[in-house]
Amino acid sequence: MLYVKQKVNIYFGTDMNKNKLNTVLIIISVVLLVAGIILMCIEPFKSSKREKITNEALDIVQSNIDLSLEATEITFVVPRDGNEIAGESYDYYGEDEEAILALQQQVEDNEKNLPENVTLTCAGILKIGDIDLELPVWTECSRIALRYGLGIYEDSVMPGSVGNSTILGHRNQHTNTMFYRLKEVEVGDVVYFVTVDGHELMFTVDEVKIVNSESLMQYITGDITDKIQLTLVTCANGEHGYGEGARRLVICHMSQED
Repeated sequence: MLYVKQKVNIYFGTDMNKNKLNTVLIIISVVLLVAGIILMCIEPFKSSKREKITNEALDIVQSNIDLSLEATEITFVVPRDGNEIAGESYDYYGEDEEAILALQQQVEDNEKNLPENVTLTCAGILKIGDIDLELPVWTECSRIALRYGLGIYEDSVMPGSVGNSTILGHRNQHTNTMFYRLKEVEVGDVVYFVTVDGHELMFTVDEVKIVNSESLMQYITGDITDKIQLTLVTCANGEHGYGEGARRLVICHMSQED
């Protein structure tokens, strides 16, 4: 009887250990599941916040343009932190590694010294009817500016000026906004840029192409043409087999000014 009793005790002890292990595994699984759900929701939540702020900015810019055709500056205040885009980063080009590292450090230092609320200056509004796009365009293409609209590349010119004006934008896949639908634009489509003083510039798409990071610079600086040109740029990573650093370009010429 003692032998049987001992066997029973051993059996129940093992069973209890298994139950404890199963409970621990279930708890870990639940925690991982909840953490995964939270992580999956973070970027869509941030995207929704960014879209709301962007729409508010667009309304204010549009109202100011409508109220006065003599406006010289339209600004909008956005938070410095809290609405970061996953994977947002600057691209640095050049063969001098020391110069690139110095520039990276300078950019990081400048961003750290920014106030909690950053004032963006608007250059106008970009409209593409074929893809239902209407977004504010800021006079800079900083990380912060590109969270809430589009930005003009600093080494290009302002839209409507002689030369090439380059407008950069993210491809927000969580809300299908920003330049996400730029891939649908085709040669012959019309792009409008409304300046802050109310002038509407009409551009016609001449070329749509995807380039790698090594050749990007030859398309985006302001001095590549003596005509009035507009170039729209966004990411194309993963499209049709293109790897990291690929960019989609939509190149246009100005066909009319209101």
